[in-house]
Amino acid sequence: MKKKSILFIHHSPSENTKKLSTLVEKKVDTITSDLNLKTLNMIEANTSSFKEIDGLIIGTTENFGYMSGLTKDFFDRCYDGLKDKTEGLPIIYYVRAGLDGEGCKVALNKILIGLRWRQVLPPLILKGSWKKDYLKQLEKFVLTFTSGIELGIY
Repeated sequence: MKKKSILFIHHSPSENTKKLSTLVEKKVDTITSDLNLKTLNMIEANTSSFKEIDGLIIGTTENFGYMSGLTKDFFDRCYDGLKDKTEGLPIIYYVRAGLDGEGCKVALNKILIGLRWRQVLPPLILKGSWKKDYLKQLEKFVLTFTSGIELGIY
């Protein structure tokens, strides 16, 4: 049986957001050997990054009540190339939000609808001042998603 693959694209500009993205990488790699994880920052990601993947994790920050500029740049560059070619792709995303994360969530959800990607879990919005608990929340979120991909639920 072919190993399933997850693509993780993220924008992690601060020490704390790097902790989040590192957690995603390490957890997926340690929980199973039956899953390939490909990790790219938003600048590196492009339409060819989506070849032969079974799921997608996006990590972004909230900037000025919206998704980060690099996350928007990724969608500006890749939206047309992904539309109608990745329909039904299972996806989760998390937002590290200094405010409430709502503007970022609304914008990302509209893009996901346009691409017809399948958001399989509600977004994880990590809002307010940094809390160590964010790592536990993200770990549970990612483990739920990766297990679902591995088992073919999503």
